[in-house]
Amino acid sequence: MSECEHAPRISAYHDGELPESSRLDLEAHIRQCPVCAAELARLQGLSRLLAGLGRPEMPREALARVHQAVDRQPNVALVRMAEVFTAVAASILVVSSVWLWKISAAGAAPGQIPLWETAAVAPQDPSGVAAQEQLARWIVQDLSRKNGHD
Repeated sequence: MSECEHAPRISAYHDGELPESSRLDLEAHIRQCPVCAAELARLQGLSRLLAGLGRPEMPREALARVHQAVDRQPNVALVRMAEVFTAVAASILVVSSVWLWKISAAGAAPGQIPLWETAAVAPQDPSGVAAQEQLARWIVQDLSRKNGHD
């Protein structure tokens, strides 16, 4: 007997899983194809055989053990949600750290001494009020950038 290209769909037809249009087309095909008709007859016979066996009843003790085992298992959905939230929190932490690092690096070039610190240690005329005002402006300007210099 040769294999038919529609034979793999017979199981889905038998189980009632095909949409209406596919089901009608396959029914017409089964009436003309002995390979598919034989496969359908085999599945129907197997279903009748299994239906006649009945279902054995599970002993109460075994059923209780199954319930206890299920109750001991962690809630998979809750664990999955915790994993997702942890990943999101870690991503936010990394992005925020990089962002803060870039902001602090933008204030002054690495190794550069702020202008007010240089002016503070440079010799000056002690009576120069304008120089002291300029120094105060530089200090305020540098401290307002919060660049990490003391």
